[in-house]
Amino acid sequence: MKSLILALVLLCFANAVTAAENNDPISAYLANPDHTTFEKAVEAASDSVSQSSSPNLYKLRLAYIAENEVSRLLNDLDSIKAELSTGELFTLANIYLSRSEYKLAVALYDSLNEAYPKWSCPWRHKGEAYYRLKDFNEASAALQQAIATNEKHYDAYIWMAMTLKELGQYSAALKHLDKALELSPDAEQSEDEALSQAQIDSLYKELQDRIRR
Repeated sequence: MKSLILALVLLCFANAVTAAENNDPISAYLANPDHTTFEKAVEAASDSVSQSSSPNLYKLRLAYIAENEVSRLLNDLDSIKAELSTGELFTLANIYLSRSEYKLAVALYDSLNEAYPKWSCPWRHKGEAYYRLKDFNEASAALQQAIATNEKHYDAYIWMAMTLKELGQYSAALKHLDKALELSPDAEQSEDEALSQAQIDSLYKELQDRIRR
């Protein structure tokens, strides 16, 4: 659906420009997408945003080519994933996770779990992917491994608390949340944040309330 919407945006724009403009760098990129044509297209679109009387239209066009390039690069990387280093493979999996392509992410985390079973981070991220897929049993299993391989993995305890809440295991969820609060969220040097402090406080109160019922 997202690709269809962006394609329609591009089509509407194409109908609005003159025939001469159809040979601009953006059109050249779309006809032959690669690093060089993308760089020229971005430069042209950025210039148009600042100079055009209809900047929003060019912003949409810039968004379209950016999305197109991301998809192109991910397809290319996926086709050579056997050649990627461990760190590159983990990064690719995390990109899939951030783009809500959870099943693709899980497949890569699986391969990392198999190759490096004592590496906590892929287990933790796989737990998040399964949580997003609403497969809470698989999420719990992955997060258990994340904690088993790193007992100080702050994010793993947070995601486990969230997962156990969904499974109706409120006391266990609260215990994991308590454990997380004993740890430093900076210990893992993670760029992601499962929950803000306000959300953690809200979850804590919700779990307490459910246990009292």
